[in-house]
Amino acid sequence: MPRLPDPRFAPDCTIRVDGAAVPARAGEPIAAALLAAGRPLLARSLKYHRPRGPFCLSGSCQACLVQVDGQPNVRACRTACRDGLTIETQHGLPSAAHDMLGVIDLAMPHGLDHHHMGTSSRPLSRLVVAISRQLAGLGKLPEAAPPAPATPVEEPFDALVVGAGPAGLAAAEALAAAGRRVALADAEHQAGGRLRCGYALPGEPGLDWVARAQGAVAGAGGEVILGAPVLGLWLDGGSPLALLSLGEGPGGTAPRLRLVRPRAVVLCAGGTAVPALLEDGDRPGILWGRGLAVALAEHGTIPGTRAAVLGAGPEAEALAARFRAAGLPAQVVPAAVRAMGRKRVKALLTPEGAEVPCDVVAVVGPPAPATELGRHLGAGAPFDPATGAFALQVDAAGFTGVPGLWAAGEVTGAMDPRQAVEAGRRAGEAARG
Repeated sequence: MPRLPDPRFAPDCTIRVDGAAVPARAGEPIAAALLAAGRPLLARSLKYHRPRGPFCLSGSCQACLVQVDGQPNVRACRTACRDGLTIETQHGLPSAAHDMLGVIDLAMPHGLDHHHMGTSSRPLSRLVVAISRQLAGLGKLPEAAPPAPATPVEEPFDALVVGAGPAGLAAAEALAAAGRRVALADAEHQAGGRLRCGYALPGEPGLDWVARAQGAVAGAGGEVILGAPVLGLWLDGGSPLALLSLGEGPGGTAPRLRLVRPRAVVLCAGGTAVPALLEDGDRPGILWGRGLAVALAEHGTIPGTRAAVLGAGPEAEALAARFRAAGLPAQVVPAAVRAMGRKRVKALLTPEGAEVPCDVVAVVGPPAPATELGRHLGAGAPFDPATGAFALQVDAAGFTGVPGLWAAGEVTGAMDPRQAVEAGRRAGEAARG
């Protein structure tokens, strides 16, 4: 059962992957369609040609790069399906699923020192260099350059809120309540952030609140800009300026850029998926738990036949319960040391030496705070022991110390949705001016 038995999730179009027809739903990400079709292997690694599949399902890990309609290095988790879409897996000979160069990984389990390989004589060195050049790179160059976007026109806003998760929605709602014109931007095509997982944790607001918060922004003359990653944020003439990207590159039309000039910025960018620290933890079928939860809730994707939820705590238990309710047997595994399998994970090995059979592993844990935009403006980002990463440093009101810049939510450290909502509300109120 690759999808939930719901008419909303029934395939209504066909995409072609390496020449094979794959059923899909128009508008769903390519990665979701391939997981539902039992095809988690999308590419091979650059050097050793190890099997690769999607991991984060949110556009940050670059593990699902494919060629789409002749355009290389397109993120499968960010590209919508449509009837007749042509996808080719990358960096495999002849394909990622059947890659003859995968023998490199098998033949050299202790590593390949390409800097000294074949240097015993000049003719051999030239041959090795020539072969290496043919094998280098990722994807094939397209026949024509993609269209260039038009130069954007500067747009003034009272505030820019980056991220439409629990913290960002609360901040935007607080700003809108004071009559501020807000631009609420998010790279995702739907607002809600981790609320889209459907965990229903204690104190977690529902999706009805997400809709109300968006309505409040629009009612105050603001705008909710979805599917729009913030490419850059910098100080220009003493005030912040942000560049947003909209539109689909591979679809034949140029992406549209927007240049936003806000008086205040509230960063609620959340965090990025963190891979599990275990041997062979890069195998296809090992994915970020929140990405899988969203794929299940919004696309009906059942990613395997038996799941292991790698992690502990309320989020891990909630995800396992979501899987079981969908008919996918799931076991919470607090820790593991190795993933078994090659082209797809087959089991997890626990520290006690027990094997947990599974063909999908959902990794659960705090994400790494997405601090890049804040650091561009000079905000401090000390090490956060709770996440094992660097988090933006803020005071109780979310102020970063940089004039005009506040931050809230998981970009400032680990917190549950209820805490994120409260932090976002405080930052929004402080940013009113």
